[in-house]
Amino acid sequence: MKTVPVSVIIPCYNCCDTIERAVLSVVNQTVCPAEVFFINDASTDNTLRRLFELQKKYGKTWIKVISLPQNQGPGAARNAGWNQSSEPYLAFLDADDAWHPEKINFQYDWMKKSPDVAVTSHRCVQLAPYYSVWDLPQNHIAYSLKAFRLLIWNQMLTRSVMLHRMLSFRFPEDKRYSEDYCLWLEMLLNGINAWHLDIPLAVSFKSSYGEGGLSRDLVAMEKGELDTYKRLWRKNLLPTSLTIGLFGFSLIKHLRRMIIHWATKGKHEL
Repeated sequence: MKTVPVSVIIPCYNCCDTIERAVLSVVNQTVCPAEVFFINDASTDNTLRRLFELQKKYGKTWIKVISLPQNQGPGAARNAGWNQSSEPYLAFLDADDAWHPEKINFQYDWMKKSPDVAVTSHRCVQLAPYYSVWDLPQNHIAYSLKAFRLLIWNQMLTRSVMLHRMLSFRFPEDKRYSEDYCLWLEMLLNGINAWHLDIPLAVSFKSSYGEGGLSRDLVAMEKGELDTYKRLWRKNLLPTSLTIGLFGFSLIKHLRRMIIHWATKGKHEL
């Protein structure tokens, strides 16, 4: 199979039930990334053993396992893989998500033809707990991502992001919520050229908030988003007036999410 110079970074924490599904979506790519990093974030179940089983199955030269001595969160785990990677492009995937078979081929080819673009993201879909390949649209558009647009609506879902490895930015390691959003905004507010590809190349098997994983704690998610705005303001990347406005807008969105969550929960209990 054709190999392209892309490193795949997968943080792993207590993910025995989902990691093989994620890895299979990488194995089944129409072009193969050059290397895959599993970063075990001090899992308390049998995740590490499962990672070594998958490494043995698919090859130690292709899958590299990094085991962190203590749980540090997804940002630190991704940074550990980022710092050990050797390919010019990085792609991020979470252990409970998956990719379309054309993901690497399409996104890498687009970035290779656009060398001035340092970061790309793309559209994602949501499926039932099982994985099935979905049809891609014949036509798509791509557009430049601006910081103000991202402040209103985060389109850069981590499972969709591919970037140049040599960027000096990193995920904040002292954040466990909104750490990815904080990084994307910091990049764009510093003038990094980022684009969004309007084609669905990744999938999540749970809703964006209120169901499973870190997204289950809606209050903590909201605190993480507010902390992101505060950090960017402290770095003089956001003016005070805009930061105040973003706080208010974020709290309104949080209230809406809480209402939807409780309404959905009530239906499930009937």
